[in-house]
Amino acid sequence: MVTVQAATMLQPGEIALREYPKPEVAEDALLLKIAAVGVCGSDKHMYAGKMNLPWPVIPGHEFSGVVESIGPKANGSMKIVGGPLQEGDRVTVVPGSQACGKCWYCIHVPHRPQLCPNRSVFGFRTSAEAPHLFGAFSEYLYVPGDAFVLKLPGGLSMERAALTEPLAVAQRAVARALAPGVPYAGEGFGSGARCGVMGVGPIGLFVVASLRNMGAGEIIAVDMSEERLAFAKKFGATQTVNLSKLSREERKEQILSWTDGVGPDVVIEAAGVPAAFEEGLDLVRRGGKLVEVGHYGDPGGVEIRPHVVCNKDVDIFGSWAYPQIQFEPALDMLLRTPLPIDDIITHRMPLSQVQAGIEVTGTGDCLKVILEP
Repeated sequence: MVTVQAATMLQPGEIALREYPKPEVAEDALLLKIAAVGVCGSDKHMYAGKMNLPWPVIPGHEFSGVVESIGPKANGSMKIVGGPLQEGDRVTVVPGSQACGKCWYCIHVPHRPQLCPNRSVFGFRTSAEAPHLFGAFSEYLYVPGDAFVLKLPGGLSMERAALTEPLAVAQRAVARALAPGVPYAGEGFGSGARCGVMGVGPIGLFVVASLRNMGAGEIIAVDMSEERLAFAKKFGATQTVNLSKLSREERKEQILSWTDGVGPDVVIEAAGVPAAFEEGLDLVRRGGKLVEVGHYGDPGGVEIRPHVVCNKDVDIFGSWAYPQIQFEPALDMLLRTPLPIDDIITHRMPLSQVQAGIEVTGTGDCLKVILEP
């Protein structure tokens, strides 16, 4: 029997390489040989026991790979961007399965398929069930027939393609601030808009890059790490504010001085720290937009004064994942952007060092760990 190695999280705080049978693909499925997979902050939350999951789990939802084998009906069952699939094609796959099409959310808000409660997601699904390989911290990933698959454009490296998922998260957050159909300037995000980004870890950096790619004017990055703020400048930030060097009042005074004394048009919270949301609400101008994308986990709450929301006439938007087709503009940006996107990958490790990769994520000068199975 041919076996496959995969890093399996047996329970919070315990991850180890395990062997699984290399599966035969069903008629509507494919087997993907993983080329590169990113370690996400949610993988670290999982390791720390901050997620209620059906253990054991093979993590990994940011990935690229090569089609190893494909069932004869897969091209008919899967949603595919880039033409029919065949063995040897380089692809990435949206980690969330297709929406069920039958629940209340699918019927009433079909443009937000990520809200469907019946979807499964690679990297968060139990590996106890055959064919087991439902996460990309593995040599191979089993891709069922309900997948959304995108062929990689020529010239895009496999490593950069593994960044498609976190970039899609960031692009969706920026898109939440758009105000389509409003027939006058000054509403929402648009060309020349002044924006603040609270927290410039990987998602925040991709938010900065997306804002720059979409024509923002002033982009103010706020973080406590000089290294990350320097990266934000490389990704398109025009101004930076170091939390560790200025008091909150000093930070606000500085940001107001860059925005005509009123505050940014759009503030995007990407730190995942409750206090950053409250500060973002304080900073955004009256009539502006505040987008929350940092809190995929739940680190607690913060006091909000409803009067501030009312008085500011501010729009507050949550941003949870993305529609599956968001991967297409993310791939296009990865291919075309002149920004040094690859610099976000600060650590490259083999699968055998997965625990070290999780532990270093979010610390010191680490931005993105790429595992290479």
